[in-house]
Amino acid sequence: MVSTRYRRQDLKLARCHIVEAAHRIASQEMLIRKLELKGSPVGPAYELLDRLYDNHRRQFDRLKLIEAMLRESMVLPLHPARHQPGKTTAHLRLVSPAAANRENPDRD
Repeated sequence: MVSTRYRRQDLKLARCHIVEAAHRIASQEMLIRKLELKGSPVGPAYELLDRLYDNHRRQFDRLKLIEAMLRESMVLPLHPARHQPGKTTAHLRLVSPAAANRENPDRD
């Protein structure tokens, strides 16, 4: 999968697409009702409605993905914590096992 970095603008755009898809579905459902009342064939209208539902579901899945990615990026800090002047930190040094034995007189 391609690594993508999402921004808040992407989330806003995805929400707008969801709303537009919902409006298209609602208008198609009203058209089907009107066709049924007239007694006209509604087969092609239902096929279009199925495609609109699938499109809406895919857009909704993408919206959930963008929200999850943004939530994850907000939890993790973007920059590592910097050392503040005035605070001392313990420095670690590498010690070989032989040197550690020489420094510890209790080991024998």
